[in-house]
Amino acid sequence: MVVLRPVDLVNQPAPFQDRYKILQKLLDLLEKLKPNAKGKMNKLAAGLELRVAKDSKSPQSYKFNMSVLFRDLNKFKGDLSKIKIGHKPVAHSTPIVENKATKAQAMEKLKSLVIDAETLGKNGYFVKDSIHDGDTLDENTMDFRSATCIRCNTKFEKSEIMNKTVCRYHPLKREYNRETKIYHYPCCGETMVSSSFLRLGCQSCDHHVFREETYDGMASISKFLDTRNVDGEENVLALDCEMAYTSLGYEMIRLTIVDFFTSKTLFDEIVMPIGQIIDLNSQFSGVHEIKQSESLSYEECMQKVLSPSLINKNSILIGHGLENDVNVMRIIHRRIIDTAILYSKGRFKMSLKNLAFENVNRKIQTGEHDSSEDAIASMDVVKSKIGIPIAQKEWNI
Repeated sequence: MVVLRPVDLVNQPAPFQDRYKILQKLLDLLEKLKPNAKGKMNKLAAGLELRVAKDSKSPQSYKFNMSVLFRDLNKFKGDLSKIKIGHKPVAHSTPIVENKATKAQAMEKLKSLVIDAETLGKNGYFVKDSIHDGDTLDENTMDFRSATCIRCNTKFEKSEIMNKTVCRYHPLKREYNRETKIYHYPCCGETMVSSSFLRLGCQSCDHHVFREETYDGMASISKFLDTRNVDGEENVLALDCEMAYTSLGYEMIRLTIVDFFTSKTLFDEIVMPIGQIIDLNSQFSGVHEIKQSESLSYEECMQKVLSPSLINKNSILIGHGLENDVNVMRIIHRRIIDTAILYSKGRFKMSLKNLAFENVNRKIQTGEHDSSEDAIASMDVVKSKIGIPIAQKEWNI
C-alpha cells in the first residue's frame, strides 16, 4: 500500500502531522465525490494540498484555505473547473506532482543540498585544506595519556583502560520533567535528587570508556584518508556506521552503504576494530559478536569502500549526523548532505527517528539500532525533501 504524504516544502506553512491528517481527509472527500475513480485520486489530492500549502503563510491561513477548498469541493460536487486556489483556477493547470524524475533532475536537486565547507566545519567535520594525510601529532599540545570516562565522568589513565574497575552509569541521558522541575533518567526512573544508590547509575561495566573528539586524537588510532585522492564516477550513497568502545576509544564495527537511485545495499559488513573490544554497545549498535573469520579488518574495509565504484572524490554522501560516521571511518570528504543539519533549527537538531516519521511516515529505531535502516531512512528523507517518489527505482537519464 502506497502511503500518501504531503510534499515537503522549504518553508512549511503548517506542521507535517497537520498537513498529513488534512491530506487524508481530502483524499477521502475526493474518493467520495468521484467513486468511479477511487484508488486514482492520490496524485490529485497531493497536488491540491500542495497548491494550498504553497499559497499559505501560516498554520492559521493554511487551515482556513483548506477549509475553503473542502467547502468548494462539496459545493460544486468535485467539479474542478469551478474551483480556485489563490484566485487561480485548478482545472487545466500544470500537474504539480510528477510521477517520475529523471536522474539529471535528481542530481541537480541533490547538488543544491550539498552543505558548504564552513558549515561542515562548524558541525564537527574535518574538511579544512590545512588538514592533510600524514600530519604529525603534536604531543606537546595534547594530553594523550589520560581521558575522562564518557559514562561516569571519572578521569583515568589510558594505559590502564583494560584494568578492571567499577564504572557505574546510566545508559540513557537524563531528561527534565517540567512538572516536577527535576531531572530524571528514563532508563530506570531515578532522579537527580534521589538518595538511592541507583542514582549513580543503573548499569555497571568493568572498564571506563572514552572517545576521541579531536583530529589528532582520532588520527592516533588510524590516519585520516582524503577522498580527493580516490578517482571514480559521480554517485550518491547513503551510509551509516555502528560503533563500539575499545581500548583505543570509539571505533567502527559495522558499515552499511546504500545506493540512492536503486535503494540497493552495496556494502554491509561487520568490521573488527583495531583496539581491544570493551563494549559492543549492543543495545544501540545491534552488534552482539564479532568473529575474526566473519569480519573485515579496518584496513580491508577501507580498501573496499574507497574505490571508483563506492566512495570516491565525486561521491555525494547522505546520512544523519554523518560527522560521527566519516570521522570514525577516518575519511575527509566534502560532498555531504546531512539531514541533521538540513533540518536543524538553530542549535537544535531533530533526531532521525522524528524526521523519518514526520517526512516519510515511517517508524524506525523501535528496537536495536540497525545501520541499514538508518541509512535508508536518511536517504528517503532527502528524497522527500526534493520531491522524488521514494518507490522510484528506474531512472531516465
